[in-house]
Amino acid sequence: MKIAIPLINDQLKLEDIQECSGFVEAYFEDKNKPFLTNHIFLMYDSLSNGSNVAECFYKLFHLKNRYGTRVIYTKNKPYTVYTFTIDSTIRDLRDGNIILSTAQKQRVLEFWESKDAWITNNILLGTMYDHPEASILPEEDYLPEIGEDEKWEAPL
Repeated sequence: MKIAIPLINDQLKLEDIQECSGFVEAYFEDKNKPFLTNHIFLMYDSLSNGSNVAECFYKLFHLKNRYGTRVIYTKNKPYTVYTFTIDSTIRDLRDGNIILSTAQKQRVLEFWESKDAWITNNILLGTMYDHPEASILPEEDYLPEIGEDEKWEAPL
């Protein structure tokens, strides 16, 4: 997933996927919406009050390839899920192949600021991309009662 994230959109920055922005995880699949096969999902803690939360949420909401945004509840906690339409490069990554242009490799390395040895080795060697089973968005297991969602405020 680390290789795919920088390729979602050129406007995405490292600080947008850090804990201080409310970022939880990125996923290739959503059990709640299995028909979304050409998409990637970024999940954020809706209750996060990190320093970059509002700015990050605003940016993600306005990215051109954003397909949709929704709030899901897992274990009584709200999470904001941003769904992005992906291109063939990210679909290939999802399927285990790293076939990137020089510009795409440079984008990934710059995004991660060349600090991650795994990224550097895999991006340069073009080895198979093995993504864990955790790349499936958690199922929604809780729906708030009417009016209950007013107990928390979205950062936008």
